[in-house]
Amino acid sequence: MKKLLSIASILAALAGTASAAPYYLPSPQPGALTPYDMQPVYAIDAIYAVGDNDMIDTWGVRGSFNLYNDAEGTFRHQFNVGVGYEFGDDKINGVDTDIYLIPITAGYDLNIELVDDIFLTIGGKAGYTLGEIETDWGSDNIDGFTFRVGGGLKVQCSEAVYVRAGYEFGRTFTDPGNFGQHIISIGVGCQF
Repeated sequence: MKKLLSIASILAALAGTASAAPYYLPSPQPGALTPYDMQPVYAIDAIYAVGDNDMIDTWGVRGSFNLYNDAEGTFRHQFNVGVGYEFGDDKINGVDTDIYLIPITAGYDLNIELVDDIFLTIGGKAGYTLGEIETDWGSDNIDGFTFRVGGGLKVQCSEAVYVRAGYEFGRTFTDPGNFGQHIISIGVGCQF
């Protein structure tokens, strides 16, 4: 009995000591992203593109994966990779014509803070466009190198969400000939 009582008292003393010392993790925890790290942001844009000369106007959507530096500062950097889908139809010289474009681009945007949470964005992107024009007489591939440059306004709604409206000029170089587009985009980005 003496032995059981002494073991119970030792265990009670050890248990009391362990519960008296709480453990706190350092903040930020090792491996956690800080505001100065490049944060992953997913964005989606609605696009309307007005074609130059005889090019058909197109509309569609673009999704992008961005690495965004959201540290406190006047200049913030954003790298992106995006894929879009644009389509349109029209009569050209009395012939029904359909078009679709899939631009795949990589780019960079510089975000300049104008006032709290409102930014001027300036950037460019380059890549490759897969596309096709279909008429009553057949279809032609219009694949080729593409680039887009432009700017816009971005409003940071919260720490994780922003909305953006912008303008881009784009040009695509294809075998049948090159064409330009004036692109208006409205989108939202979310950091996870």
